[in-house]
Order: sequence, then C-alpha cells, then structure tokens
Amino acid sequence: MISAGLALLAAFQICLAAAAWRTGAAGRLTGVLGYALAYDSAVVAAGALLGEGRLLESLSAGRFIIHVLGTPLVLPCAALALRSGRAALGVAWATAGALAVLGAVTTLPGLDLRPRSFADTLRYADAGPDGFPVAAVLAIVLLLLIGIAAWVSRGTPWIALGALAVFAASAAAFAAPPLGNLGEALMLAGLLVGLRRPMAQPGDSWRVVPPE
Repeated sequence: MISAGLALLAAFQICLAAAAWRTGAAGRLTGVLGYALAYDSAVVAAGALLGEGRLLESLSAGRFIIHVLGTPLVLPCAALALRSGRAALGVAWATAGALAVLGAVTTLPGLDLRPRSFADTLRYADAGPDGFPVAAVLAIVLLLLIGIAAWVSRGTPWIALGALAVFAASAAAFAAPPLGNLGEALMLAGLLVGLRRPMAQPGDSWRVVPPE
C-alpha cells in the first residue's frame, strides 16, 4: 500500500517537474530538481520488489547523492521563481555550491547503508554515526527564510509554505519515513506555483495579483 502510494507520488513529482520545465528557462532547474526527487520516491517504491541486494543498495546510494548535491539547488530555484536580480541569483548559486561541498564532505564519506523496512517498503538507510544531513537542513532553513521574506515583502507565500511542509514532514519521517518524500513533493509544488504566478513588486505585500 505504501509502496504503491510512493509510486504515485513519484509520478506526481514527474508531472510537477515537467510543468516547471515548461515554464521556460527560469523553471528548468526546478524541473531537474523535481526529476531527482521523483527518482528518490521511485527507488523507495520499488525497494520491496527489488529486495535486499547490490542493486537496491546502489540505487539507494544515488538517493543520498541526490539529497547531498540536489537539496541546495532549492536556493537558486527559489531565486529564479522570485525573479531575483543577477546579484541575488549569484549569491544563491554560491551558497548552494558551498552547501553541496559541505554535504559531500560531512555525509558521503561515512555513508553506511543498511536495509530498513517500514510497512510494505524496503529501503537502504544510513546507519553511520555522522548521518545527520546538516547541509540539507541548512538549505531548507535558508529556503524558509527566503520564503518568509517573499511572503512579507511581496505577498507570495508559496515558497515559505513549501519549506514549512518539508520541516513538518521531516519531523514526522522519523516515525514514518515516506512522509519525507511527501514533504519534498509539497516543496516542489510551492516552487512551481511561485514560477507560474505573476510576481508582486517589493512593497506590494498582501496585494492580490490577478492571474494573467
């Protein structure tokens, strides 16, 4: 049941990624991120079918690499969704790069993948003592701050709500790991809505902007 739900969630993430890609150049990075998140959901969905072994372990290692290198991409994705200037986009890219390096140094070298079951799902999780994804958490914290600033100054809440969904789902994922994938899908949806909606100008907070 949970595996089937994750398969549907992966399909939903693919749809979100395709929709982001179709918004134009600004949405293509969000599209790439969406496809990466769909891969994560799909691997967990297929885990029980594949069973324990080298194949699932290798696919699961890809999940961790995606989270280490891909999660910081939420920062330039948010900057693009908010139509930020070149300087702000440059800062977002530089911060994302620094967080990706931090994640690669602190998470990947000590990766110790062990099989874990939840309901009808099977996945490989990191059993190492240094498995806390500090860089990914910092990226989502920064995304939340960016989202709150955009909500206050421009009246667009979508990025902040997506970041809050990730935090809530990640906390719940300690008891039910697939909820983490749901939170990532909601974050992706928030970025997509930000891409597709007209943007109010700074100082126009709480002003309703009609759709084009």
